[in-house]
Amino acid sequence: MLTFYYSPGACSLVSHIALAEAEAPHDAVSVSLAKGEQHADEFLRINPHARVPALVTDVGTVTENIAILNYLADRFGADGSVPRGDPYRAARCNQLLSWCSSTVHVAFAQLFRPGRFSPDDAVHQAISDGGRAALVSHFTELDDLCGEGWLAGEQFTAADSYAAVFYRWALRSKFDMSVYPRWAALTRRVIERPAVVRSLEQEGLTAAEFA
Repeated sequence: MLTFYYSPGACSLVSHIALAEAEAPHDAVSVSLAKGEQHADEFLRINPHARVPALVTDVGTVTENIAILNYLADRFGADGSVPRGDPYRAARCNQLLSWCSSTVHVAFAQLFRPGRFSPDDAVHQAISDGGRAALVSHFTELDDLCGEGWLAGEQFTAADSYAAVFYRWALRSKFDMSVYPRWAALTRRVIERPAVVRSLEQEGLTAAEFA
């Protein structure tokens, strides 16, 4: 049995959706980042980096979205993770996931948690402003990547889930989302999927938060 640790609405939702798409039997454990539960000794024994997601398997624990998603792809071969069978499509998906996690997500971290980047309160506003400016550029690129299908080809992948998660974060951050119609359309397609609906319900989220 797999045990999945997540925080509602965090980037861990990407792996949560992949588990649901695979219909993988698992226990889901919520970790409240707002309450600091990721720093509790019990969770630090699971992930010393104090981050979600974390996936406990029969042979060990896997952390970081990209690693978990590739594990799920190898084990279950379902939509919502990383494509298998076509090396280019797999590489393309991992390329998008890497950009999401190492670039777009980092800019959101600047906006949300500038204290991660400097202990000096005097520079926190500048860090947040820099993150917001970077996100505008990233959002334009993301909207350009969106078409009528999925980001990594014909198959729904974790790259699409990541895009939907970012769309929700952008709405909550009061960006003008009217200028990203292609991204909005992709997000609608994502949240209409039955497995995504189940994941949102389990995390206490609603489709309206992505609209």
